[in-house]
Amino acid sequence: MSVAALPRVDGRHRNKALAAARRTRAVELRCQGWTYEAIAEELGYASRATVYAIVHKALAVQEAGDVENLRELETERLDRLQAGLWDRAMAGDVAAVTEVRRIIEARVRLLGLAGQVAREPAECATVVCSCAPGTGHRNAAIAGA
Repeated sequence: MSVAALPRVDGRHRNKALAAARRTRAVELRCQGWTYEAIAEELGYASRATVYAIVHKALAVQEAGDVENLRELETERLDRLQAGLWDRAMAGDVAAVTEVRRIIEARVRLLGLAGQVAREPAECATVVCSCAPGTGHRNAAIAGA
């Protein structure tokens, strides 16, 4: 499929349709394996950091249609890297363990799992008190209030 070339635009501009097309194209190029630097050069962005921010923002807001494809592509890459290191890591190779941990952390960030906490079921809140009725900790707490 041939994609029409987008005009090169240096710096900020006010054409919202062109900006949206460039953002979408940046995600498409990243899906094809282009580096952030190459995308910046191709589309006229100021830097690779700008492209990185645009692609990651598109991932967050689901702006581009190819976002899910990019997630899958990057997840597959991480899976292959992890598979290549797994046996060494399980055999105790400290460097391999470190790299596998980094790969897992990257996958967690990519899939939006960072900051998600597994919630434990609520603990039992039943309290047994051996104080005589009308005395004890409850009355002491009320009296101190």
